[in-house]
Amino acid sequence: MHLFRCALVVLVMLLAACAPAGSAVQITREPLISPTPAPTVTVPTLAPTLEVTNTAPLTLAIWWPEPLSPVDDLRVSTVLSEQTAAFEAQSAGVVVETRLKKPRDLGGIMETLRTASAVAPGALPDLTLLRREDLLEAVQMGLVQPLEGRVSSAIIGNLYTAALELGQVNGQLYGLPYVLDVQHIAYWGDFPSGDFATFDTVLERGRSYAFAASASTGISPVFLLQYLSAGGSLADLSVGEVNADALRAVLRFYEQAVSAGIIDPVVLNYTSANDYLVALQSRTIPAGVVSSTTYLQLGVNGQPLAFAPIPVPASQPTTILNGWMWVLTTTNTDRQAVASDFLNWMLDVTRQSQYSQAAHMLPSLRASLRQAGINAAYADFVTQLLGNAVLPLPEASGSATARVLQDALVAVLNGQRTAEEAAQDALNQLSG
Repeated sequence: MHLFRCALVVLVMLLAACAPAGSAVQITREPLISPTPAPTVTVPTLAPTLEVTNTAPLTLAIWWPEPLSPVDDLRVSTVLSEQTAAFEAQSAGVVVETRLKKPRDLGGIMETLRTASAVAPGALPDLTLLRREDLLEAVQMGLVQPLEGRVSSAIIGNLYTAALELGQVNGQLYGLPYVLDVQHIAYWGDFPSGDFATFDTVLERGRSYAFAASASTGISPVFLLQYLSAGGSLADLSVGEVNADALRAVLRFYEQAVSAGIIDPVVLNYTSANDYLVALQSRTIPAGVVSSTTYLQLGVNGQPLAFAPIPVPASQPTTILNGWMWVLTTTNTDRQAVASDFLNWMLDVTRQSQYSQAAHMLPSLRASLRQAGINAAYADFVTQLLGNAVLPLPEASGSATARVLQDALVAVLNGQRTAEEAAQDALNQLSG
């Protein structure tokens, strides 16, 4: 009897071992361990999970210009990572794939857009960011798609007017401004910023400043801004004409400033603010034209310089506006819809404020500027500049005329020609 019971127990154990595995084992382990589950296996309780798993996610490809997400800036990368992850969490079936690329040069964003658009369109991003000069080229080459009707009207209405114009080409929106740069003077001293406001005050109070007087192509941006403020126009330059009175007014100022020792001819060695930034930081020079991004970075680094407008003939402060703009590159309608959702997500006031504050850049939305941790006085100053800003001159626009004006500036700063002689030389060249 004892042997029978033992045999019975053994028999029961053998039958249990040969029986099918319990449902818990099938549900929690088999689908996870086996890469190709048997088609005959049915797990009703996992149907929703299997359905999602079998649906391929849409991968939104985004190229980030390196200046907007430096690899050594943990704060910026953290903000972008958190915002991107939050977008994925609220967008079922969407995965955002980002890649850092140089804006220009070999392998950069523009070079790749140009070369790959015809031969490998699948390698292109759905979204990227461009500067104004690259936006114009991209539109001309058909590399980006219009954004009309894809951006929330609340966002459009919240953009600074000048920022909106920055993203428009022939009246149509192709670039959605994200972060902005304006040019102004940063200086050491405890005197009013109005001392730099006009040509007359600079000469009267002897306020020396450095600026990028040289230009590898075209014309010095500061000189161009002053020429436009004196009455010149970009339209004139594009057709090879010059406003003689405006040119003479600016050249006379520089002739007097050099004579008084206010402007050092060494500025002809500067092609950008980077060429004199160290001297400005060390107070070797008292003032210099910088971008708003540079100014905000200097403040974070413990160098609280004062700010002032670029000197112009009139008292109305003005600036050169540039910035980074989102552009849509995909032609696929489904991907365009997801890309548009991402743009509207990133241009949320709070999210844009967080990013621009981390990156030390100016946000394109009025409401974001008030939340971006920027000093109120500086925010008011920037708002005033944006109300009278001009867009950068395209490199290929009026280049011959721009070069003639640039040559006149060089001649005056070098002391080779008087303002009147240099202006007349320019008029003779353009009329000949």
